[in-house]
Amino acid sequence: MNSQTEDVSKIDYYARFHRSGDIADLDKDIEQTKQALSLSPEGDPCLFGDLGRSYECRFRHQGTPSDLDHCIEYTTRAVSLTPQGHPHLYQLFSTLSLCHRKRFDLLGHAIDLDKDIEYKTSALSLKPEGDPPMLSALGQSHRLRYDRLGSLSDIDKAIEYGMLAARLLTNEDSNLEGWLQQLCSTYRERFKRFGNPSDLDMEINCRTRVISLPRHRYDAPEQFILLATAYNQRHNRLSDSCDLQKAIECNIRAFWLAGPARLSHQIHALINLSILYLSRFIVFKDPMDLERSMEYNARAYSLMSDSHQENSTRLHNLGCLYYARFQYLGDPDDLEQAIDCSSLAASLAADNNGDEAEQLDRLGHYIHTRWHYLEDENDLHRDITHKARAVALTPEYHPELPLRLESLGRSYMGKLKFAKCKCSYRKTQQLALDSFRRSCMSEVGNPAIRLDSGVSWARIAGGLEERLNGYQAAINLIPQVVWLGTTVVNRYQNLQGLKDLAAEAAATAIAAKEYALALELLEQGRSIVMNQSLKLRSPLDDLYSVDFSLADRLKKVATELHTTASRPHDSHPIIPRQPMPSPEEVALRHRLLAKEYADLSSRVRQISGFENFLKPARGAELVSAARTGPVVIINVYEPRGRCDALILQPGTTEIAHVGLPAFNSEAAADVRIRFGPLLSRGNLTASERGVRKLPVQGNTSNFESLLAILWHDIVKPVLDFLGYKPNTCLEELPHLTWCTTGILSSLPLHAAGIYGASQVCVSDYVVSSYAPNLTALISSTPLSAATSILGVSQEVTPGDHASLPGTVEELAHIRAHVNNTLSYTPLTNGEANVETVLHAMEHHDCVHLACHAQQNANDPTKSGFFLHDGTLDLVSIMGRSFKNKGLAFLSACQTAMGDETLPDETVHLASSMLTAGYPSVIATMWSVWDKDAPFVANKVYGSLLKEGKMDCRESARALHYAVTELRKEIGDNKFERWVPFIHIGS
Repeated sequence: MNSQTEDVSKIDYYARFHRSGDIADLDKDIEQTKQALSLSPEGDPCLFGDLGRSYECRFRHQGTPSDLDHCIEYTTRAVSLTPQGHPHLYQLFSTLSLCHRKRFDLLGHAIDLDKDIEYKTSALSLKPEGDPPMLSALGQSHRLRYDRLGSLSDIDKAIEYGMLAARLLTNEDSNLEGWLQQLCSTYRERFKRFGNPSDLDMEINCRTRVISLPRHRYDAPEQFILLATAYNQRHNRLSDSCDLQKAIECNIRAFWLAGPARLSHQIHALINLSILYLSRFIVFKDPMDLERSMEYNARAYSLMSDSHQENSTRLHNLGCLYYARFQYLGDPDDLEQAIDCSSLAASLAADNNGDEAEQLDRLGHYIHTRWHYLEDENDLHRDITHKARAVALTPEYHPELPLRLESLGRSYMGKLKFAKCKCSYRKTQQLALDSFRRSCMSEVGNPAIRLDSGVSWARIAGGLEERLNGYQAAINLIPQVVWLGTTVVNRYQNLQGLKDLAAEAAATAIAAKEYALALELLEQGRSIVMNQSLKLRSPLDDLYSVDFSLADRLKKVATELHTTASRPHDSHPIIPRQPMPSPEEVALRHRLLAKEYADLSSRVRQISGFENFLKPARGAELVSAARTGPVVIINVYEPRGRCDALILQPGTTEIAHVGLPAFNSEAAADVRIRFGPLLSRGNLTASERGVRKLPVQGNTSNFESLLAILWHDIVKPVLDFLGYKPNTCLEELPHLTWCTTGILSSLPLHAAGIYGASQVCVSDYVVSSYAPNLTALISSTPLSAATSILGVSQEVTPGDHASLPGTVEELAHIRAHVNNTLSYTPLTNGEANVETVLHAMEHHDCVHLACHAQQNANDPTKSGFFLHDGTLDLVSIMGRSFKNKGLAFLSACQTAMGDETLPDETVHLASSMLTAGYPSVIATMWSVWDKDAPFVANKVYGSLLKEGKMDCRESARALHYAVTELRKEIGDNKFERWVPFIHIGS
């Protein structure tokens, strides 16, 4: 930039400096520019800019800090005198950002880094079309400030600007590789800090792009190693074995690309392969993987020098291998070898805090294992010493800190048995509690570890308030453990470790008389996958009126997320119309949707009046579930022998409590042992609706005993509290909804009673329904006037299935009752294929499914209805989001039989229909007789279809009437025939 007041000599001095490199020319240039400025009393922005430029140039050559100060001073003056929008402003802002950044590097003052970012941002505002170098530089400055201050907004901005820069460049641009690698590093750092798997997805994408660049050659081994690390971290977070295999493949590729010329990369790849095969051995227990792990470790060692660092790594890995072999074979010598190797590794790593912490933690773990076997108190002391030192050496935001704290807490728990006095016991107990609390409340690390720590914190805490704090903290982590960003199948797998957590926490809250909190804990900790799906279907009417575009985007993301989350295991179209995305692309898309959904929800909560948008319901909201009658939540926690009923009633916010002490641990265990076989087997033959069952002798007396226990221990105390009396008038019977936990989730409370001469049973008092949780009741209302019914039947099902002639009779009954007053569509035998049925369900208010069905014990998500061309499974149903539906009548076997390994998740076909949008469901707890199903269906539809209308709100009462008539027909003692029919929902 040149001023009209400048003379030729100034230009010559500046140009001559760049030709000669003589610093004296630069000094003269500065002096003459100052003289020119003295002749311009109002100031000349061009001269101020030139002077600042010259000072910056002299700083680069001499390094005098005062030159930076002068550059900033004069360039700032130039900016103040330059009109907005002037083309010279971009260069002035660039110079200012450069000088502030250099002064920050020199002096470390945070204000200079802030100014650097401010001026880069100002420069970018003048380039609406984008400026890749400036975008990348701004991203790097935000990353630097994040490294210094740890602000989340800075690391988010670093990624945002890095992505913008990368998108503006083609693969041929020489800058792209470096910028992508910087972006990869930032994604990895954000994952380490916050544990969001979508950051690993993006790192993997960027690394893959780096590797694909045409000039990417020399550092290919390093990039493959880094890519393998990202795959391995994603495997550790999401437990997808495909990621483990890809990590192995990337390291093998890195080894061969490195060759002997790059020995360090070969060693690194071999060490990684040893670790990865060990991980695979731990997952699959294949001895060949353990052998491969040892082989790769030996090969790595053969290439190593004698440096301490390499020996420490080698010994660490060798210790891991010996320990894995000990766990597999149980040879104590392997455990001793593991301890020896780990001890040497720790001593060699003493100069490096990070390595030392890892080695000490591992050593403590091995010694703790030996203590379990030998119970030598000295081992426990050594274990605690090593782990405490490891924790002390671990930074607060290190991702391994929660795991190390949790491990230390467990060691302190082991020490309690050796406490010699109450004071010592309490001190050790407090140390354990502090470790678990710190682990749980950490902002980083594996959420499953932190959740376990929260449970341990709650269990060892002394007072009820502290215990409840621990349980609440643990349950708050469930959404991260059972992450919406994975498929329904993966989420159910991740739930295996949470069994009874909600019931345990609620039992503590009830003991503290915190009944509203107990409801909240049960709602957050049960039916987790269902609640996630119901939230995705939440209406957004209020949000649309405030921010239409935000509501519309949230709706679209939620819809796509709901669909991709429930994708079937093997869903491949017969004739694909377009190239199908790979499984990894589908998974990546799903995780990105989950992140966007979380971000959008967070934006909504910043709007006034939407602060609690999609957050877990509070107790005051949950009591509104009692709309049509009382809702009775029965919580049973067997280890403490506690059973309680919480009762919600219409028209009041009070939560009533009824203790049920008779149903204690012994009673629950007795029910489980004596009646488990009864509930999983029946007296059905192959000609009846369901799979063939083996006969069980003495079913009648067993059923009578079970139903009597349920009556005396659970149901009667509740009915007595409500003041209900027997009533023979069906229309006057109150409607009561049971919401149960644990073992009670599979027991027929609706049939509880004393049968025989002095008969009394629950059906004399109330019309019963079930609900998997309160959210299912709150989130939907059945249609008061359904106008269309879809009838689906399979008299003859392909495969090894018995003929079901009763299904023909069933649909005939429906047609007769409809009698042209409602729209009715039957799909039978070959017409009833999976896609046709799903499509028809979209266009009918109600659906009746009369066919074989199965509850898959190995994978509950594969449970389904057997149709002509395959199985309409639970995942396919949950993938739909039906609107304004009424009744789903599941006239098949086992449609409300849950997974006994996940009793509180209601993983059955009936719950999937609730999730899909049917608020009222008639289902069966186990297999039913083929001739009973038409009888019940006839009575139900005869009761519901009156005066040309079908009020789905009366479904429970209609089923009550139908089952009463069936009992009259076959006798009360045919329990296995009438008990399985139940109503679920509103």
